[in-house]
Amino acid sequence: MKKTILLLVFSIALSSSVFAQSDVDKKVESYIARVESKLTLTSEEKETLVALNTEHAKATLEINDTYEKGSEELKAKRKANNQKYGKALKEAFGKERAKEIKMAAKKNKKGKKKKKKN
Repeated sequence: MKKTILLLVFSIALSSSVFAQSDVDKKVESYIARVESKLTLTSEEKETLVALNTEHAKATLEINDTYEKGSEELKAKRKANNQKYGKALKEAFGKERAKEIKMAAKKNKKGKKKKKKN
């Protein structure tokens, strides 16, 4: 009986981590596709970007699971994670190339009006 329960718990834990991994992979693939649609990446740049973005996506997923939705702590952790990702991009690609990658990765928000700068 104990073996059955342990096996059940282990299989549930394993399956949940597999689904979480596939979510991260999908997000990373989508991110890379957006960047590649606007920029040309070398294979080395692509590998580096995949590694950095995978780490960022995993950390974001962990933060979202750990902290309560809408809390100030969640917002602060997300902001810190995004800043860490930005610094990692700058270190890996240089300031200008990192800026190009960030701009290329932005999603086109349909239905939202752009704010006019005065």
